[in-house]
This record gives sequence, C-alpha cells and structure tokens, in this order.
Amino acid sequence: MCPSDPESDSPAASGDGAERGPDAESERGADAERAPETEGASGPDPDPDPDPSPDSDPDPGPGPDSDPDPDPEPDLDSGTEGSGPKSDPDASPESPSGRFARFDRFDQTTRWVLGLVAAGFLVRLALLGARVAHYDEGRVAWWAMYFLESGQFEYRYIIHGPLVQHVNKFLFGALGANDFTMRLFVAVVGALLPLSALLFREHLDRDEVVGAAFFLSLNPLLVYYSRFFRSTLLAAAFAFVAFGLLVRAYDERSVRYVHGAVVFVALAFTAKENAAVYLLVWVGATALIVDQLLFRTGGDRSGFDWLTDRVSNVDRRPTFDYVADFIWHFTVALFLFLGVTLYFYAPRDPNTAAVGFWQTVGNPTLFPELFDRTLDDVVEGYSYWFGGTTDAGCRKDNIIDAYLCFLGQELQAIGQAAFALVAMSVVGFLAERYGRVRSRAVVLFCAYWGFVSILGYPLGTDIANAWIAVNALVPLTIPAGVGIAYVVDQARDSLHTGSVRFGITAFVLLLVGGYMVVAMAGGVYLDPASEDNELVQYAQPADDFRPSMRVLEEHAADHDGTDVLFVGDNYVRDSPRSAGIEPRCTSISDVLPVQWYVKAYGATGDCVQEADTAAQRLQNGEVGPLVVIAPHSLETNLAPALEGYDAEEHRLRTYGSEAVFFTDRSPGSDAPAGNATTG
Repeated sequence: MCPSDPESDSPAASGDGAERGPDAESERGADAERAPETEGASGPDPDPDPDPSPDSDPDPGPGPDSDPDPDPEPDLDSGTEGSGPKSDPDASPESPSGRFARFDRFDQTTRWVLGLVAAGFLVRLALLGARVAHYDEGRVAWWAMYFLESGQFEYRYIIHGPLVQHVNKFLFGALGANDFTMRLFVAVVGALLPLSALLFREHLDRDEVVGAAFFLSLNPLLVYYSRFFRSTLLAAAFAFVAFGLLVRAYDERSVRYVHGAVVFVALAFTAKENAAVYLLVWVGATALIVDQLLFRTGGDRSGFDWLTDRVSNVDRRPTFDYVADFIWHFTVALFLFLGVTLYFYAPRDPNTAAVGFWQTVGNPTLFPELFDRTLDDVVEGYSYWFGGTTDAGCRKDNIIDAYLCFLGQELQAIGQAAFALVAMSVVGFLAERYGRVRSRAVVLFCAYWGFVSILGYPLGTDIANAWIAVNALVPLTIPAGVGIAYVVDQARDSLHTGSVRFGITAFVLLLVGGYMVVAMAGGVYLDPASEDNELVQYAQPADDFRPSMRVLEEHAADHDGTDVLFVGDNYVRDSPRSAGIEPRCTSISDVLPVQWYVKAYGATGDCVQEADTAAQRLQNGEVGPLVVIAPHSLETNLAPALEGYDAEEHRLRTYGSEAVFFTDRSPGSDAPAGNATTG
C-alpha cells in the first residue's frame, strides 16, 4: 500500500505496486519438430534408433499414434507439439526444405513482427500530443525541464524512478518541451516492445509469436499507457525483455544474454520501484513450475528420478572451474547492475565543488561519498513505497474493502480495453496446461506471472487507476498469443471440413478484432480524457485548457512582469514552498499540471490568495499578467477588474475542479479592449 504524497495531498500520487525460473528453458528441439523432414544431400537417416533406452527420457513430442506420456510435465526442450513432419507455411513450392525452410519461416515471422512494430509506432505517435497532460505527467515533466535548465538532479521518489527525467532532459533539449516530446520516449519503447516476442521463438511457433506481438502492439490499454508519460509501461517492458533474454541464455547456452538481462533488470529498477515486485513474482512462478516438473501422477519414475537424470546429464567439470566461472560472471553482472542504477540514481550538480556523478568521474576519490548519498536516497525512496500506510484507500474503512474496490476498478478497465487479451490468455493457458501432453514451461510461467499480477497489484496501490493492469497484460501476451494462434488454427483446420466450427471460430476472431478497434478508437483517441473512459485516472483534466494559455507561448518572452497570476485559497498556499515546483506559491494538489505549461512556455508566475486583493491590484495596474487562473467560484469577483480579457472555464480533473482562465485579448497593447467576456 502506498502512502500519500508528502509534497502535497495529491489526487494522483501513484503507487503500484534475475534470475528466471527453470522453465524458461530452450526449445532447441522445436525447430526439429516444426521443420519438415527432408531427404537432403545426406539422405534420410536409415536407422532413427527404433529401440531407445527407456531411461533416456526422449522427448520427440506426441505423434498422432503415440501413447500418452504417463508422467506429463512442462516441456523444457520442445516448442511445438507433434512428432510427424509438418509442411512449412512460409515456403513456396519451389523453395528448398530442411534448413532453408526453417530459415524462411523465421524470416517470415520476423517480417510479421516488424510489420506490427510499424503499426505500433503509427497508433502511438498519431496525435500523441493531443491530450492535455495528466497531473503525474505534468509533475515529472516539470522536473525534467528543471534538470535541463539547472543541471541539478536528485532522486525524488515521489515521482518514481529517475530514468525518464534523464531521457526527457535530452529530448527537451533537442526537440523542445511539449506534450509530444514529453511522451515520446514511452511511446517508442511501447512501439518496439513487440520485438521482444522474437526472444521466445524457440518455444513458440510462428502464429504464436505473431499473436503475442499483435497484442503487445495493438492492445488498447497498452497503447493508451504507451501514450502516457508514466514509468509503469517502461518497468513492465524492461522486465519482460529481461525475462526473454534469460530464456535466450538457456536456448543459446550463452551467458552474454544473462548479462543483457541484468542490464534490463537494472533499467526496470531505474524506471520504477515496483521492479522489485517482478523479481518476487518470478520466484513464485518458478516455484509453481518446479512443483509441476517434479510432481508425477503415474508411471514408475518419480520427480526426483527425473531430476537426478537431468543432473547426471550435465557436463562434468572440476568444481574449481564452476566456482571461478560463477564468481567472474556474478562480478560482471553486479558491475553492470550497479553501474546502470548508479548512473541514473546518482545526483547531478553543476557546482564543481559538489559531490555529483560527473565530479566523481573526474575525481574517483569521491566515489564512496557519492555511493553513500545515492544509497541513502534509494533506501529512503524504497522504504516510502514499500513501507505501507494506515490509509486503506478507495474511501474505504478497511483494507479488504479497499482491495475489492481497486480490483473492481482494474477489472473494469480490463473489460473495456483488454478483455480480448485476457480472454485469449485464458484460452492459451487452458490449451497449454490441459490440451498438451507436455506443456511448455515458458507459456505457463508467463501465465502465472500475469494472472497473479491482476490479483496482486490492487494490494499495492492507494489510488484508483488502470495503469496497474499494464504489469499483468505484458506477460499475458505470451499465453494470449498461444490462445489466438489456437483459435486461428481451429479456423484454418475447419475451413474445408466443418462449416459450423469454422463459422464459430471466424466469429470469435471477428469479435476480437472488432472489440479492439472499438476500444482503441474510443478509449485512446476519441475520449482520452473522459470521465466515462475506464482508462482515465481522476487527476486527468477533462478539458483542454492549453488554448487559454497559448498566449504565453507567443508573448511570454517579450512580456514584462508576471505572466501568469494564480488567485484563490484553493490554488495559493499560505506560505510558499522553500523549494520545488514553481511558482512555489501554488498548490500542487489543486493546480498541476498547469505549472508544467507555465514552465514549458518559459513564463513566470505569481500568486495572490485573496480575490479582492487580486482584483484591486489588477484594477490599479500593479500587475498585468497575460493569464489569470482562479477557481470558477471567483469569476464574478475578478471579471470587473479584467477588462480586455477573455474568460474560459476548464475542469482540471475528470470531474469537478472547475477553473476559470482569463486570457489577455490584446497582449501586445497596453490599452484595454473592453469588458471581460466569457467563452
């Protein structure tokens, strides 16, 4: 449970919340099963060992006439079911079979995935800056701009991991600060995420890989939060890629993939603190897979016998070699993890006398002090997020009711924008767990990971939000890919044999496609800030107030004095903050994300708490701001003093929180242009 924002009573204070399990193991035999057996230059094998030893535990996969395995277990070494030859769906009649057919199929799969990546870029970048910034987006973007302008940075746990501040500092410097560039990094990561499906290609067939990539690319909920400047999608993506690299490490028997996985785990930690939860979930999923591997329902071989055979088949080397290799690779992994996390978490300061990251690079003797300071900051932040709170949340009196409330809201969001993905993941899990003689451990692992995340993450939040579902949906794309491939396969098989069966499966596919189109159009593009949209969190402004502030972008640089004046008890603090988001006199909880636009437009702001005082100063000409912002209830108090201003009402949250924006109608003229008018 995440406590409330210590900086303010934030309505959007976010709280969401390796080593992979033994089952992310290679299906090196998958290609051998999937590829057609051919008579190449070497000819067919004249003696395919017709009498294998019963103790060798062969795993050719069940053929159409084979006897069922009395001891079914998760399949660690085969990607697809069936031992007979299969035709290559990607090979042309003239193309050679065997090795080249396998290459052709892999290449075709990659082309499909790349096409989905292109589609992912299209749906994420189109109108990326159209939605006005959410409270959380405005706060993090403000600090990224502060980092760019001042050169100062430190880990502020209340806005989660530091990664996006570092990235957006460079994006803002290179491309300018606006809502499009603010969200660009998250959108790019989300668009590239379907490529991660290729990491599992030794375990999944072509349709399943493409199915997983399809959901990663086009699921409406994932698309919405790929167009949202939060770190939830980043943490989920990096953890998923890390798991995929661990799978490849087993597939290729190469430790370099482990090192790559460590880097991505570290990136997940720099994105968001709940990366630690992923490691715990992996441990739980691994335990389920291990139990399934060792449990036997029949036959004369126990789970321990199976384990003993596996261990006995491992190449024997001197113990010293194992220990030396472990120490070396552990050291490399530790160096990579600490190097990545230290780079992003360590403070920055332009003062050469300060202890910052770059000062330490120039003077390594400062490293102990830098490390201690960074470690203290990290411990404080993680203690805050994982320390718990006495507030149940969701306006409930106890944690059980609050949990059910948050779970219900998460399920509503899934029902609106991710039902197809979750439904197909259930189909894929059932088909994998109970429809195969030997289930593939990678599919089950991701299913356990995703299903427990749906149920678990509502325990780790203290505000209603839909983004916690991202943590579950990303891993569920693997069983969902299996599920959609199963439905496609059923439709393909029944095309010429069963009209009723084909009609049902085709109808299911049509429903999935139509549902996703409707959910994407409405939830992502047409109503991205509507109260009726289950994806929208309360602190999202319902109205786009940016046109009322556009005058700042055009005239703030040439305007003398205060550019923006905030008025009213709700928007103005009794005393300014000593540091932090500017104007420091403004209330963060009630005014954000307005401060982000003040900073992005290069404007200055000031505050007057009493409406009568503000009206008098405006009428006397003591202040002449380009924009005046106040609660809607003060509009009649201020309007007489704001001749020459247009008044527009905007909601700063999904409902309620109405504000009035007075905009100078003639910013280049000193003479008033008439009475204030309401738009």
